[in-house]
Amino acid sequence: MNQFQESSDEQTIISLDARNIRLYRDMNQFQESSEENTEMITYRNIQDLRAVGIKFKSSETRRLTDIDFSEGWFAAKLTLPEIVVDDNTAASFLNLIAYEMCPDFENDYRICSFAVFMDSLIDHPEDVRELRSKEILLNCLGSDEEVADLFNIMSTNVLPNQKIYHEVRAKIQKHYRNKCKTWIALGIHTYFKNPWAFIAFLAASIALGLTFVQTWFAINPIEKK
Repeated sequence: MNQFQESSDEQTIISLDARNIRLYRDMNQFQESSEENTEMITYRNIQDLRAVGIKFKSSETRRLTDIDFSEGWFAAKLTLPEIVVDDNTAASFLNLIAYEMCPDFENDYRICSFAVFMDSLIDHPEDVRELRSKEILLNCLGSDEEVADLFNIMSTNVLPNQKIYHEVRAKIQKHYRNKCKTWIALGIHTYFKNPWAFIAFLAASIALGLTFVQTWFAINPIEKK
């Protein structure tokens, strides 16, 4: 019985290793095939993305495929599915990740990929707080720090499918590296955090414009005929 169990365990380990090796090989092949059109991901979390004008919106669904990125002239929007985090979330995700890694289950590693993608967005409690404020994440677990730690732990030693979310990641990185949009968004994020700051800026601009007009007419008066 023990010999059979040991043999079975060895076969399972070999099968898992084979799947991981195959996934790793596929990942390298995909990276090589898209290397010319792919930039290295340099953003670290949601706070980094907010600083360059990326806003967050709920897809109002809980489908993991409902992740999208769109951009305008200066701002951009990342749409994410709703996530409920409670006492069962860690166990549910870890069980699903383990199920995806089973040697007899052929799949596209979507849960693993989603966990890694969310880990790339969430580092600190401030990231969780931002998602809560946009009604993307419902925290029924406890503190925001616990939720951040949960996502960081779930993706440990997990190999994602690089093809999933590749397009979204590439669009985010392209916007993140755009210096012009970054500077404008950084200025707006720094100086216009609330509507009163914008109103004050608008009033100052109008006052400056009126002063310029008054000065110009004082120097160049209109001649009366």
